[in-house]
Amino acid sequence: MSDTERIPQHRHCRNCGKAFTGEGDYCSKECEDGRKSEIKRKKNGLIIIWVLAVLMMIYAIIFMS
Repeated sequence: MSDTERIPQHRHCRNCGKAFTGEGDYCSKECEDGRKSEIKRKKNGLIIIWVLAVLMMIYAIIFMS
């Protein structure tokens, strides 16, 4: 048998990438909250882009016809 050290079963945090043992997708509550706020910020940004695109289309339809 070889003398290589076996790595225990673990997961990687979805926010910081740190290895941890246990349940869940995040290593700590802070990482979970940070990831959720980042996702919320990106989602709000996409909503703003979509609203602006729709408004530009309406403007183009009304004033270009």
